[in-house]
Amino acid sequence: MKKTSLFLFLVSFFVLVSCENHVATSCTQESVNRQAFAYLKDWYLWYEHLPAVNPADYESLDKMIAAVKYREGDKLIDRFSYAVKKTEHEDYYAGKRYGMGMSMQRDENNDIFITLVYPGSPAGEAGLKRGQQVIALNGVTVGELDENAAYNKEHRGDADFEEKTDWNNVYNAENKGEAVVFKVLEEGEEFETTVVLDDYIGMSVLAYKVLENDGVKTGYIHFKSFINSSEGELNEVFAHFKEENVEQLVLDLRYNGGGLVKIARQLVNLIAGEKVKGDEIIKLIYNNKHPEQNTSYKGEVLKNSLSGIKKVAVIVSSGTASASEMVINSLTPYVEVSLIGSTTYGKPVGMNSRDICDQTIVPITFKYANSQDYGDFFLGMEADCAANDDIRHDFGDEMEEELAASLYLLSNGKCLENAAAKNLKKQRKIEELIPIELKGMGKIDYTF
Repeated sequence: MKKTSLFLFLVSFFVLVSCENHVATSCTQESVNRQAFAYLKDWYLWYEHLPAVNPADYESLDKMIAAVKYREGDKLIDRFSYAVKKTEHEDYYAGKRYGMGMSMQRDENNDIFITLVYPGSPAGEAGLKRGQQVIALNGVTVGELDENAAYNKEHRGDADFEEKTDWNNVYNAENKGEAVVFKVLEEGEEFETTVVLDDYIGMSVLAYKVLENDGVKTGYIHFKSFINSSEGELNEVFAHFKEENVEQLVLDLRYNGGGLVKIARQLVNLIAGEKVKGDEIIKLIYNNKHPEQNTSYKGEVLKNSLSGIKKVAVIVSSGTASASEMVINSLTPYVEVSLIGSTTYGKPVGMNSRDICDQTIVPITFKYANSQDYGDFFLGMEADCAANDDIRHDFGDEMEEELAASLYLLSNGKCLENAAAKNLKKQRKIEELIPIELKGMGKIDYTF
């Protein structure tokens, strides 16, 4: 397999990297489908289970992929394979984004809070940040938007229907340069700011700092995605951690759906360094048609690798998947790894994608394991200490529930008991985590 880029990513609208150059004889949809199906029959991890279909019967590549994904009876085993436009997966790994550069989520009272803001994005430039409550958009309150959405849905078929302003039309998400006025509440104070929809670069590291945790220097990093620019960002963060002589680490992967294998390997090496040197920390296993592609990646000491890290608390959720789980799995034999939050997604497999004309097929082509040959966690990795994603506090705030639970565990060797953890909110699948109909939040990213 030539010019291969390996990656692991949660099922998503967008991603990933081309497997090999391909000159298409035709770019009709039928031809694209046939070429994609031929690739599946050769490289798909579960190729023996592909149903006998006629690729010409499907009007789009993604519909064909959805029809042939591996199932056992009514149970879908392959939750991951998909197809995407070639330009979108290229833009994703280049960090190119469009929109506001933020995400929002409702709490148990149906109030809306900002949960994530990319540094340098339009939302970040406007002063928005995680933990702020959204009161209104363009002068229309959240309550009115909800009521109008319900009205529009109920009366859309009426002869005299006049559409009211709701989440779908309060602004035009496709209009680059569109100005959206946010009214937000922060620490009891309301203020307004304007976000202008535009292109921006989505960073991987959204926050990092060094904390004093019971007298122990503790590094905290919120890591969002494993993309090409991650390498430089991680080197900068770990150079700081190394200079500060951090002794333990909180790795926040709660929203990280994965990405490139090479970045997962780098992160393991930065954390464990000397402990993993020379060991086969990541093993990739292909189907029985391509045993020559089976690969092992050895650990090594990097310039900014930490020394002496014995404990790592990893903040996780159902949005923690793929390369994120690979890092956890690969670290576990070498350092004391504790998971804080809720059960991870469960994706111990990865992809080699292939460009076909202007489309990209992204099928599961390999499974992976750690140095102890373990990698069977399709049901996810259970958290050692339950904690809720506290959307009322920013990343790195020691009052934030999951960070507080992580710091307590690192210091005391046991879980922090509190009412919130005992009443842990039911975690939904990642496909359900886009919480509102508002468009343009993350046009090339999941909205959590």
